[in-house]
Amino acid sequence: MGIYERKEREKNERRALILDMARRLILERGVDSVSMQELANACELSKGALYLYFDNKEALLAEIFHEAASAFIGYVHERIRPEDTGLQAIHRLWSSYLELFGQSSDIIVLFGVKNALAPEYPWKAEADSGDAIPETAAMLGLIADILAKGVADGSLDPAVVPDRVAHSIMMIAGGIVENIARLPVQMRNHTLILEEMKTTFEIVLRGIASRTCDPGLLNLSGG
Repeated sequence: MGIYERKEREKNERRALILDMARRLILERGVDSVSMQELANACELSKGALYLYFDNKEALLAEIFHEAASAFIGYVHERIRPEDTGLQAIHRLWSSYLELFGQSSDIIVLFGVKNALAPEYPWKAEADSGDAIPETAAMLGLIADILAKGVADGSLDPAVVPDRVAHSIMMIAGGIVENIARLPVQMRNHTLILEEMKTTFEIVLRGIASRTCDPGLLNLSGG
């Protein structure tokens, strides 16, 4: 390996270390409580060295959000089948959400960062679509497309307005995680949190499903 390749590898490794440490600090303290100086100290870097990798805190948060949101969207797409009805697809979406939360706490970081970067989203999504974070818009669009499919195939209530309900679902999911993030780390009981999430999502499912749907699709696994 040449000098250039070694330096590039070291640079990429340090960048990954910074992102990993930032996620850990955000998970422990919340986005607003983590400063670039604290992050530099935790990574044993000078603040100036940290800025060689990220121009500012917003750039750092955007990278964290991009990675987490892209992973979530990819995870969901892998599990939704073309032959699924809209109700089956939304069931898989929420099951995936519960599975990912059960495996790690990255979703707390994901929504925490989203709220810091775009606190008004998705309420102002249409008005400010040019400024929307692409991954956030992609998540909202994914949910809206699933809901539209469900209305078309009859598995969801015909009164469902896809864009409006997608906004509500994003706000519900984000609100749950935001409340969790406010708790001290030692008080976050994942078993209870998953149960509360499951119950909330099941209530929404029953509200949007058609009257002739498969009742088994109105229940979610515990993650």
